[in-house]
Amino acid sequence: MRLQDKVIVIGGVGQGMGRAMGLLFAQEGARVVLVARRPEVVEATQQQIEAAGGQALALEADMTVPAEVEHVFDTAVATFGRLDAFCSVAGGYYKHLKDAEAIEDEFFDMVLGNHLKSVFYGVRGAIPHLRAAGGGAILTVAAGYKTRRDGNVAYGTAKEGVIGLTKNLARDLAPHNIRANCLCPGLIRLPLSGESVRRPAQSLGRLGQPEDVAYAALYLVSDEAAWVTGQTLVIDGGAEVYAGQPYDER
Repeated sequence: MRLQDKVIVIGGVGQGMGRAMGLLFAQEGARVVLVARRPEVVEATQQQIEAAGGQALALEADMTVPAEVEHVFDTAVATFGRLDAFCSVAGGYYKHLKDAEAIEDEFFDMVLGNHLKSVFYGVRGAIPHLRAAGGGAILTVAAGYKTRRDGNVAYGTAKEGVIGLTKNLARDLAPHNIRANCLCPGLIRLPLSGESVRRPAQSLGRLGQPEDVAYAALYLVSDEAAWVTGQTLVIDGGAEVYAGQPYDER
């Protein structure tokens, strides 16, 4: 198994990419800590993992609140003994419902908090535990260029910030043997295909699936990527290079 006995915290878990990562990491031997504001989402994923023989812990927490972030990592380490990786997958607020001049201050602040502050607070909370383990991996999730461009101004700004933050983290944390990389998915239009994560169809002529992102994440948090840091990996079926997708919509 590619993640045997590793302990991985996944912050901002929803029904798509974060859930797929949790299921796949557990399938590959990791002990996963699933964090979300909505407990019903992470509790259902925990039950799936445990039913398949894996180990998981579901925690209700808001990753934009430093005190709650600290509680997440303290609980994870108290439960499983160490921390090997932190993945931040918070999303939402993508749709271009308003042009820049119509975006309210409150909306802009909320989007930056959800997408950018949650990453920073999560990373800040993870670093001491990763250092104590002798190193590890940080994985952030931004968005492919086309997705950043097509979303609203606040969304695009936040996701650009995630990319910049990740690159700076890679430089700062290298002396501690902590790697930091960023996934940049295109629009993931399909739900998870089943109760377990299976390799997606080997075709570019289809829609994006959560599995596409989960398998990329698996590589970057595994020891196979031990010499990979400061990178952005685009997962968009070729949209960024205009290779085309089955259909396009804003």
